[in-house]
Amino acid sequence: MQPFSIRSYPRAILHFDGDSFFASVEQAMNHRLRGKPVVTGGERGAATALSIEAKRLGLTRGMPMKQIRELCPEVIVVKSDYTAYSIYARRMYAIVRRYTPMVEEYSIDECFADITGLRGMYHRSYAQIGEMIKRELEESLGITFGVGLAPNKVVAKIASKHRKPGGFTAIPAKEVHTFLQNMPIGQVWGVGYSMQMALHKLGVTTALQFATKDEQWLRANKIAKPYREIWWELRGGFAKELSLTHNDDIGSIIKTRTFAPPTRERAFVLSQLSKNIESACAKARGHHMRPRAVSFFLKTQDFIYRTCELDLSVATNDPAVILRLVEAHFDRVFVPNILYRTTGITLRNLVEEGAATLDLFGEAQVVNERQPILTAVDSLNKKYGKETVILAASLKAVNHLEPNKQRNMTTRTSKVHLPLEQRKKTIDLPYLGRVR
Repeated sequence: MQPFSIRSYPRAILHFDGDSFFASVEQAMNHRLRGKPVVTGGERGAATALSIEAKRLGLTRGMPMKQIRELCPEVIVVKSDYTAYSIYARRMYAIVRRYTPMVEEYSIDECFADITGLRGMYHRSYAQIGEMIKRELEESLGITFGVGLAPNKVVAKIASKHRKPGGFTAIPAKEVHTFLQNMPIGQVWGVGYSMQMALHKLGVTTALQFATKDEQWLRANKIAKPYREIWWELRGGFAKELSLTHNDDIGSIIKTRTFAPPTRERAFVLSQLSKNIESACAKARGHHMRPRAVSFFLKTQDFIYRTCELDLSVATNDPAVILRLVEAHFDRVFVPNILYRTTGITLRNLVEEGAATLDLFGEAQVVNERQPILTAVDSLNKKYGKETVILAASLKAVNHLEPNKQRNMTTRTSKVHLPLEQRKKTIDLPYLGRVR
């Protein structure tokens, strides 16, 4: 048995690894955060992810936010948005699947792809195919990826980390030993702390030392099957098949709104719900996703929830369409003469805009024809403030000022200094009515 294959790529496996994924998604969604040190996890009090700029300051994941702010006051802390991260992951998988159906959704920021035999189809080398997919990922998602090409999954993982962030590394089978020579065995994917210590006791401290052992040594030292597979792949072979299960569960988009004082007024409660629908749909459009189902709830002053689940005839992120459906079923949930304090909407069963199927009655075509209008609304709200153009049904909620906010209102001429992530542009424009 030869330790390394003579053929460069008996199998051609790509590994895509999003750089600082959660923080990079935040930067992609908010242009003001780009190029700045960003830390996610504001809701937990500890860092869950750090942008490349934050890592360069010496910050690490898990560090308490108090310590981060003391060490680096310039760091921007944001709350984690796991729905957004899941949507970006789905978009990543979908882009890679345009090139090959052989994709393993390994984690929220990583995937493997088998491109064996595709050189003729794309008239490119395996490395050029990998670089082509990498380029589309980065242009479409606005974040960078470390990408590795190798004859198997274990070495592809090693390759993707070699030139992080944003690098591409190809390791043909005959060159695997070069990359393993100085790699600690504990850094090999799949080798945990216990196995690392066990191998150290056997005199194995580097990945290359492990790869060059023979089968007799493995049997003599009772190396278990998972580690024999790693050993074989470190030698340039192929042992770990890709898991091709397609995971459609990316969570939902949820928007809730609590108001004071609680009210019995039906129109006001519906307006609050309309405002939630607009916010949720704007977020869905920002991620190029459409829900196939929605659910909404009302919460009473006594903390009793009343809910309703509805299927959409076609997938849409148009708030006017969803609001009409909700209005038709609103009285199934709203009970007169009861005080309400919170409303909420959930967009469920999300699909990509391009994946929405056509219907027999032309509703999907109408939805698609309205998208330019919604895009224009999003552009206005982004440029001039998030409530510049709204549905008429949301007007009561937008104009409502809670008593404590009325007491604490600043004058028009006073300057309010907000952190970067809380700033919004505003402009005085007349209300233009419902978008049609």
